[in-house]
Amino acid sequence: MLPPEPRLPAARGLIDQGQYFVVHAPRQTGKTTTLAALAQDVTADGRQVALLFSCERARIYTEDVGAATREILQAISSEARERGLRPECMPPAEWPDVPPSSLLVEGLRAWARTCPLPLVLFFDEIDSLRGPSLLSVLSQLRDGFRSRPQGFPASVALCGLRNIRDYRIASGRDPERTSTTSPFNIVVESLRMEDFTRGQVAELYAQHTAETGQEFTADAVDRAFEHTRGQPWLVNSLAREITVKMGVKPPEQVTAAHVDEAKERLILDRATHLDYLADRLAEPRVKRVMEPLLAGDFVTSDPTYSDDVSYARDLGLIGLEQPIAVANPIYKEVIVRVLAERVADSIRVTPASFLLPDGRLDFGKLLDEFAAFWRKDGEILVRGEFLGARCSGRSSRLDPRAEGRTLGRLAP
Repeated sequence: MLPPEPRLPAARGLIDQGQYFVVHAPRQTGKTTTLAALAQDVTADGRQVALLFSCERARIYTEDVGAATREILQAISSEARERGLRPECMPPAEWPDVPPSSLLVEGLRAWARTCPLPLVLFFDEIDSLRGPSLLSVLSQLRDGFRSRPQGFPASVALCGLRNIRDYRIASGRDPERTSTTSPFNIVVESLRMEDFTRGQVAELYAQHTAETGQEFTADAVDRAFEHTRGQPWLVNSLAREITVKMGVKPPEQVTAAHVDEAKERLILDRATHLDYLADRLAEPRVKRVMEPLLAGDFVTSDPTYSDDVSYARDLGLIGLEQPIAVANPIYKEVIVRVLAERVADSIRVTPASFLLPDGRLDFGKLLDEFAAFWRKDGEILVRGEFLGARCSGRSSRLDPRAEGRTLGRLAP
């Protein structure tokens, strides 16, 4: 467990200043864990009361603002009891009996007025809300903002996958328009939680060493960072794959070879997180970014491309660097395998059959097999339709004269 503040260095200052802000990062980056630890640290200081709670239980109430708000307030009450807040700091036993459109703002006002310390609230999974429910929650937060800190939470963080611009889209607002009535103009900053650095990966693995005596070699740490680029779920999953599923136990050291094997196992197993990313590839916004990226094409005329790139970054599929690239080698391999899955399933020849006994490539056999393919399906390859044709089961035969001319052009 890494300490929270180095992962969100600006958050504590914003809280102390009484600001409202956004924390966003891809799935399985450690947002909830980090914010829970931050809430605990803030409360332990004794100057404020901080609480992290999830809005996810309200996600099914897109159109029913009242039901969504009641679920959020219930989540606040449950989490406050779970965290054992002091009795004088607990939320009201009964929330105000007011219309649904003002239930959240009046409920938080009632709590802030009775709590002897300023309230700091982290709305986790805020982007699980959509449409009218999301717009209502954000509007009520804006309505209460001017009453802080005595009459409303002093600081609020909205936590989720998306940056603030996508909240406008999710709530049904025009992302390009702002106005004085916008529920988003109270947010002073949008903080992205980054992946681990190489030093943080080493620090995390060193905690395992301190507990068990089992060391990760320097090469193993380097290889883990190389494969994951510090993506937290992958960093932890590699270590768990090695120490639990592969059964590498102390005092045996964890080596780079162990990390390589664990990487292959993760990719082949397609764990939940990797399956989630694979499912995202079907979204039009994601396809518009990933297909040209993997094919090496350029996108120059699509006016939505920049927004789609930002969305793919928020999902964690691509990194922050320029030019854009897949976020890490493991994701890249998973994405390519998913996109080629239907084609790969139809291939009957194993790659190992093209190797000679000494491990060298049997280039003669490879050429023979390609010539056989060319006679049957060469026209498809010339048109650049091999993948699509194979996926749909089409086949084609070349006119012998066209075959000769095409082979002649490709001969060099």
